[in-house]
Amino acid sequence: MAANAADRSISGTAGGAPEPRVRRGPVLIVILAMTFMEILDGTIVNVALPSMQRELGVDMASIQWVTSIYAVVTCAALLVFGRLGDMFGKVRIFQVGVVLFTAGSALCGLSPTFKILVVARAIQSLGGAASLANNQGIITETFPDGRGRALGLVATFTALGAMCGPTLGGIIVSALPWEFIFLINIPVGVVSFLVGLKVLRNRAPERRPAFDALGAALLVPSILLIFFAITLMERGITPANAGMLAAGAVLLAAFIAVENHATSPLVTLGVFRDVRFCIDLVNMALVFLAMSAFTFIFPYYLQEARGIDAGVSGLIMACYPLVNSICGPISGAVSDKVGCERPTLVGQAIYTCGLAVLGCLALDTPIAVVIPCMMFTSLGSSIFQAPNNSLIMGHAPAGALGFVGSLGNLMRYLGQSLGITVGTALLYGGMSSSIGYPVTSYVEGRPDVFMDGMHTAFRALAVIVGVSVVLALVREVLNHRERARRDAGALGAGPAE
Repeated sequence: MAANAADRSISGTAGGAPEPRVRRGPVLIVILAMTFMEILDGTIVNVALPSMQRELGVDMASIQWVTSIYAVVTCAALLVFGRLGDMFGKVRIFQVGVVLFTAGSALCGLSPTFKILVVARAIQSLGGAASLANNQGIITETFPDGRGRALGLVATFTALGAMCGPTLGGIIVSALPWEFIFLINIPVGVVSFLVGLKVLRNRAPERRPAFDALGAALLVPSILLIFFAITLMERGITPANAGMLAAGAVLLAAFIAVENHATSPLVTLGVFRDVRFCIDLVNMALVFLAMSAFTFIFPYYLQEARGIDAGVSGLIMACYPLVNSICGPISGAVSDKVGCERPTLVGQAIYTCGLAVLGCLALDTPIAVVIPCMMFTSLGSSIFQAPNNSLIMGHAPAGALGFVGSLGNLMRYLGQSLGITVGTALLYGGMSSSIGYPVTSYVEGRPDVFMDGMHTAFRALAVIVGVSVVLALVREVLNHRERARRDAGALGAGPAE
């Protein structure tokens, strides 16, 4: 396939000639190291929560905020830091994020009380948001002629960070105090910052636009309310979290109204006029929703329903990111050659089929069959991620790489947050229907009930990802029409007689 049309819109955003090749390797290492650590810290804490709860003297509901505050604050700050990156240079904001993340990690490791730990996690998440909002923009500037392969590595390290968190956290907590899950970030952050000072080149616009303070004042609380509501809905829908969701939606609507009349808007709303860009964003959210739900449900199948040891279960689950680490960069490199639309479509189709297959597993399915089914499912998401990231970044207009990159990360977080909520609802809804009364946890001695819930969940998730396949086909039709119009225009603009 010819290079996709979105690639052309980025030609003016790469900041001129690419970085000299001698600089590209260190640049990529810095970005990948911080991306891995910042994503890792979203999941590594889960294993240590019981130890934290005992030592800090709080209840189970309270200790969950150590995890939740990280995701919620990151989501709320992503778009703001993306805009600041476009104003002051993505590298500068990225480096500020590295400092904040490292300092926040140190504060987390030294926190004597629960309240200080939550505040320190908020600081840490602000740093993560500043870096994540600009990592893809820096990659796009540095690798304008091969961003698919580089973004494939970013997608791989993102997946590895999310999947390796529980495993690495378990290893650390079993040998060391829980504080070390935060303290290990400090040397990585310090080295990344110092190397970044040498190899990262900041590119700030010659004319710096004004910062839209009113827009930020509306956007940040709207996202906070929406994501807090989604997080709380994991435990059920109540009038309180429904009200939070409604209030967030109202503030978001007010933000859009303000942005339409702002002279220097926080958000580049013009990119949403391209239906294909919106499709790429929605598809990212839908695929990550399914991935998040899978990682929540499948360990229960292995450990509770089948009685597999937690260590062995962890090794089985490690096959998922293993496929991603191998296939993600390959998919990105292929998309640089053939275009991004077809690989994403192929990946979504495989992922849909994989989820449908997982929805047919039984209690006595041999592990030698379960693992290839899981790896086949991972293959689909691996093929999808890098080309989809490249498509999203390819729609970035001049001077908006930071915003578009942060928006892509926001949709990923949205999908992950919805994945836990939707996965929980589907699993327990199917289990409740099977057993005849409401359940909200695994029913001891009734693996058949869990299997009914898992089948319901995975088949529904296959339908959800199937919707993304349909949207990708719509995008193909839109691309075909644009090419036809462009070809007709070229013929009409031929040389005069």
